[in-house]
Amino acid sequence: MAGHPFRRGVGGLVLARIGGVLAVVAAVCIGGVASANAELPPATGPDDQGWYGSVNCDQNPHPGCELFAGGGSSPAAPAAPQGPAPGAGGGGQGRGAAPGDRNLTPPETAKCAYVRSDYQPPAGGMRPVVYERPASGGLVVRAAVARSGLSVEAVASQPGRGPGAWYLYQCTTDGVRDALYRPPVWLADPPVPGPAVDPEALAAQARDHLGLVGPAISMSPVRDQLVQLPTWLWLDAAGWNQVAATAAAGGVSVTAVARPVSVNWSLGDGGTVTCTGPGTPFPAGADPKSASPDCGYTYRHRSLDEPGGTFTVTATVRWDVTWAGAGQAGAFPGLTTTSTVPVRVIDIPALTTGGG
Repeated sequence: MAGHPFRRGVGGLVLARIGGVLAVVAAVCIGGVASANAELPPATGPDDQGWYGSVNCDQNPHPGCELFAGGGSSPAAPAAPQGPAPGAGGGGQGRGAAPGDRNLTPPETAKCAYVRSDYQPPAGGMRPVVYERPASGGLVVRAAVARSGLSVEAVASQPGRGPGAWYLYQCTTDGVRDALYRPPVWLADPPVPGPAVDPEALAAQARDHLGLVGPAISMSPVRDQLVQLPTWLWLDAAGWNQVAATAAAGGVSVTAVARPVSVNWSLGDGGTVTCTGPGTPFPAGADPKSASPDCGYTYRHRSLDEPGGTFTVTATVRWDVTWAGAGQAGAFPGLTTTSTVPVRVIDIPALTTGGG
């Protein structure tokens, strides 16, 4: 059956009118006009039956266009919305809602976390729920989300010693990912911090652990000393070094450092010598009448006339001890180490009378 000429004419007119509307929309959108209202010219032909069309475009609060079109059998054409009121500025509320599509799907990831609670497990302990597949037919429950990849699954545990609490897994937003049930877990409370640590007390502990020992005394001649013959005095060089020790407590550490600075010699006959170093060992093959370059003494009378027939030689090393830690520093004065040895001093007439 061929279409009625009148119907074909009306159809052609409808397409023409809609084409005109689309042309206006394209012109407005391509032109980038911030806000535009347009209407098609009124119909004048005998067959248009009162067709109408209009378009309203705006970029505030969201860019978009609204299209209105109808015919004589449709309701009256709605009035094109007006732009924002004068003075409203670029941030006016031209339309109440954003045009276009809207995502109606809730987010997949839920906001979940373990939260401290007053939960207490039942007297018989916690047991996992056992799922049994029905023998035949019936409803089969399947996991809501099954994803591959790394996952951490908490295991219910019994409380240990000390204070703590049960933590429950709770979700505060919609979503399916990470929202499946997880059993409660017991977490012990962090240790309560103790009293503040005194750095000076730690420094004293470090000083006590320096492990300083008495010096090793050496003299030349090796055995008996001779009246009027120079005596060389020295200490073992291995003991004349810096020594350090550290004490720590409560996350605070303090280090004490001891440095030898001098040695005081008491020779037993009333004479004393202070040397700023460990002294120089007597070189093999050197002249016995030569004096030490940095630490020596010459006896003037023999020890055989004293009780016991010896002199007590004492070497006292003085240490400078400093400490630092926890943003503080200080010093311990008067730290010394001491050693003693008995020494016999004899006289040789040829030396005491000056006979060479």
